[in-house]
Amino acid sequence: MKTKGFDIEAVRVAEDGPFENLTTATLIAAIQVLQMVRERDGAAGRPLEDALDPDDQPALEAICQTLEGKTRNRRTLIQGSLAYASWVCARLGGWTGYYGKPGPIVMMQGLQALRAMLRGWKLRRDV
Repeated sequence: MKTKGFDIEAVRVAEDGPFENLTTATLIAAIQVLQMVRERDGAAGRPLEDALDPDDQPALEAICQTLEGKTRNRRTLIQGSLAYASWVCARLGGWTGYYGKPGPIVMMQGLQALRAMLRGWKLRRDV
């Protein structure tokens, strides 16, 4: 929620402003990011529904196909799991699949990119 993440402390607060609503929304997004960071290895076997809408799975799979590589480090985990979505978000956030595990900043950037792509996917369906 701090400077490198959502930068909540830089928000200018007006008298009786909607700061509480903004803080609540930021906290929800931060919890989703932390869930993805904790599940990046698939150890707990959490379902996709913990952080994303299950209806987004076809779009997630299509996006994933563009990110997968040939080596073991660049392949994803089980489809439909939170680890799968975490892998996709990490790749979208700039993680290469090498050099350590993706942290919360990379995961947040990837989640923002994924949400933008999902909005485009839904627009495509509605047209």
